Amino acid sequence: MRLTSPAPTRSRLGRLLRERRGVAMLEFALALPVVLPIGLYAVELCNFGITQLRLSQTTLALADNISRVGVDTTIATQQLREADIGEVIEGLRQQAKNLSLTTNGRITISSLETKNGSQWIHWQRCVGMKSGVGYDSSYGRAGDGGTSGSSFTGMGIGGTKVIAPPNAAVIFVEINYDYQPLISRYFMGERRLHQTASFVVRDNRELATGITNPSPSVGQPLTCDRYSL
Repeated sequence: MRLTSPAPTRSRLGRLLRERRGVAMLEFALALPVVLPIGLYAVELCNFGITQLRLSQTTLALADNISRVGVDTTIATQQLREADIGEVIEGLRQQAKNLSLTTNGRITISSLETKNGSQWIHWQRCVGMKSGVGYDSSYGRAGDGGTSGSSFTGMGIGGTKVIAPPNAAVIFVEINYDYQPLISRYFMGERRLHQTASFVVRDNRELATGITNPSPSVGQPLTCDRYSL
């Protein structure tokens, strides 16, 4: 019987312990399960912040545009038409095309005015497929207020409510939107983003008539009982 010497085995083991090739690859492989999720979370967090900013700017632009649009009348006033609302909404779709606002959220436009010395929501227009609590208006519906001593005192949260000055209107816009992740919902979970903005109507708008629908008329105004794109 021939016995082999353990020397070659010890020699190979020594060479293996002294080997330095592949160390960086091994360290990378060990660190990857920790580094990769942190990096992906950072990317998702940046996307979340950018989406918040875009949604805020979109809300401000919408409120600003609705407060400006209208057609001049013969008595130096402006009338707001259903067609004007539709054009502004179409501009919104183009501005926020990548967000798909009307698919993943709900937009509510309110005309906050005064009536009988009280705050009053004269009219509202809405667009978007989402419905229910958290998507429909959080601050009131068309017709709220308008009576002396009404509990409706404006639109907004707590002591920071927006109120309309006498004989004027404030366009109040509210957008509720389901955040669409860039990578995965694993990092941020289910998030509903909420933005509001308001602007006083600049021109001498005919407030008594509300929204008119002359020719070219709109067949289906964007009333808040409809849920559409």
